[in-house]
Amino acid sequence: MFLEKAKYPMPTMNITQGYNQGTHAGAYALDMKGEDQGIDWVLAPFTGVIRKVDNASYGIWYWFESLEPVLCANGQQSYLTALFGHDNKQRHKVGDIIKQGERLCAEGTSGNATGNHCHMEIARGRFVTGGWYKNKQGVYMIYNAVRPNEYLCLPDAYRVINDGGLSWKKESQVALQNEVIDQVLHVGSKVELRGIYKISAVSASKNAVACNELADTPFLDYNYIDATPCIEVDKQGVATKDQVCDTGHFIKIPGVFTVLAVDKESNACKIKIGNRETWVKCEPCTEV
Repeated sequence: MFLEKAKYPMPTMNITQGYNQGTHAGAYALDMKGEDQGIDWVLAPFTGVIRKVDNASYGIWYWFESLEPVLCANGQQSYLTALFGHDNKQRHKVGDIIKQGERLCAEGTSGNATGNHCHMEIARGRFVTGGWYKNKQGVYMIYNAVRPNEYLCLPDAYRVINDGGLSWKKESQVALQNEVIDQVLHVGSKVELRGIYKISAVSASKNAVACNELADTPFLDYNYIDATPCIEVDKQGVATKDQVCDTGHFIKIPGVFTVLAVDKESNACKIKIGNRETWVKCEPCTEV
């Protein structure tokens, strides 16, 4: 089966504002431009269809959904939805199909924009009605947002001026994982937490810990996780000797967990870790 590789949408990578910075508070959004202050084209990162167009005082925005599952930079197969904003001209309508590499939009200054650029967000899965929601920082962001650098690869021939301090895989480095899963979480999905997480809070009375990377609000009771299954590790992921979890320490959370509930608006899911049910972000979860 042929799978398109989801690609960074501009031949020159020049990122001017990254995740959770400035107007991107709480969002996995990137501002990007070309080589200079002029206007460069933004190309379709995959073959897809325009699902929504906004042309209002806050600018021109496109929600673009892949026609088929695509191969992501992390080796997973999934539908993706991309959000692009600030073009100066509306070039497409809902239902238009654009092939990978064709011109989708351009840099611009429509809406709240300083200097020519394109705002981009990537979501795992198909388009969600409404397109976006206001997060806890008061910023509008796409539903089911993920980090673009983990889902879009960089063609080897592309030029990099500023990578935003992020790690990007080249197209030649991307290969399909043995197990093909859509990575769209539903009740009953099985997931793993494969990362290394820094403890942001500890509740000794509950034998529980919380991590900012797993939940937006770790100090709420339902965001704590049972410390019993956690393995304390160093920054390289090697288990420590004392295994005493404390604020600022790092942990791994082994096991396969069943999704008990999903909140699409906040892109969170409920799982049971040890003896404690907790809400975590969907994005760190890997469906298996």
